[in-house]
Amino acid sequence: MPYLIQLHDSFDKAASQHKALSTVFNEFANFVKDCIQTPSIANHSITASLNLSQGFFTTTFAGRTVSFVFTSSLASSDSENLVGNVRCYIKKEFPEPKQIEFGGFTFNEEGFTNINIPNSEDTIRITNDLGTLLMALHYIHESLSK
Repeated sequence: MPYLIQLHDSFDKAASQHKALSTVFNEFANFVKDCIQTPSIANHSITASLNLSQGFFTTTFAGRTVSFVFTSSLASSDSENLVGNVRCYIKKEFPEPKQIEFGGFTFNEEGFTNINIPNSEDTIRITNDLGTLLMALHYIHESLSK
């Protein structure tokens, strides 16, 4: 059954890629938390809570809780490569508890996102550099209008 062998190989590749993408997301989350907790970098009462075993972390600022949720999916319908997906949700309690999606981005195994650096053709990278903090702060700021 050649198709079964192809599926097996495809699953092996996807599992390996998902693990690598998950590692990048975890680095992103840990770096954001570390930056937020460093008074010289972010002294504006943002807090972060990691729930990485469940694939997300949250930030809280100005009465708003933003969740950054990780998944992976095929890059396109004709591709066998996975990309990481981060979807951003704001938590609303009234009139009923719910999570409202308001943004997100994709990234590859090297941490390069689909978001361009302002005034550049390069993309933001979410692995331990200024881009990491920029991505998180952008979505936290964006939540202020929701």
